[in-house]
Amino acid sequence: MRDDVAKVAIYWDFENVHAALLNHQSGESAYKNSRYTPQAPIVNLDPILDYAASFGDIIINRAYGNWQWFEQYKSVLMAGGVDLIQMFPRGQSMKNSADIRLAIDALADVYTHPHLSHIVIVSSDSDFISLAQRVKQAGRFVAGIGLDGATNRFWPLACSEFKFYQNLLPSPGTDDTKSVRSTPAAPVVDKLSNSFTDAVSAPNFDQAKMVLDRVVRQLVSRAGVNYCASAGVKSLMTRALPSFDEHSLGFGSFTGFLAGCSDIVKIVDSKSGGHVEHVELGKTDKASIA
Repeated sequence: MRDDVAKVAIYWDFENVHAALLNHQSGESAYKNSRYTPQAPIVNLDPILDYAASFGDIIINRAYGNWQWFEQYKSVLMAGGVDLIQMFPRGQSMKNSADIRLAIDALADVYTHPHLSHIVIVSSDSDFISLAQRVKQAGRFVAGIGLDGATNRFWPLACSEFKFYQNLLPSPGTDDTKSVRSTPAAPVVDKLSNSFTDAVSAPNFDQAKMVLDRVVRQLVSRAGVNYCASAGVKSLMTRALPSFDEHSLGFGSFTGFLAGCSDIVKIVDSKSGGHVEHVELGKTDKASIA
């Protein structure tokens, strides 16, 4: 483990992830009807671990839940190096017990380990918004992972970056100009509290284009020249729309996404990673010169 590599901590709200995925696969009452029975493994840990490892060395990897019901996950969790934190039921329901313990542990780790640079929270639950805000105030990067269609719409906005679980899963080869996502999922029921929530899905292509248009206009206005670095465009897009992911829209790269938005931006060169210009502002500049 090298000292110059970013240090990453992962915190799994495991029951939330499993419940949301089970309901997604088998109907909205599937987890409620089987909650107090042994649960078959359905969560694929590898893509989440790979995503976290893309930031740097994983030095903390904890999952919170009542492992009495998730014992069948034991082998995959052990293989992933996950530290299991047992949350025993208190009273009729243990709702929020794992949330509170996870948040306390994460904040304690942030202030105890100054070398910790990235926090990854695996949950669709909006209860972690305050945690994300506090961690960012401490100067750390917060990545969230939740289920598409079961994630509270405010949770991704609280993160430095947000990925939907389904978009991390391995998929057949993508094409840089086709297979564009256009229809978001409908709001669903909060799987653990049985109350309606304003859920969010991955942004569709039109939504991403709107943000791209706004971001490039801001960069052009700030720089005073219609010439923007592609890396800067993506960085600002991710800050404006943390759940943006070009791969979920069917593009193999951010350059492919830009090429698919030719009505908004034009790729003008490949210097230092590439640059783009805003199509409409370019027409305006040419008209003023004429």
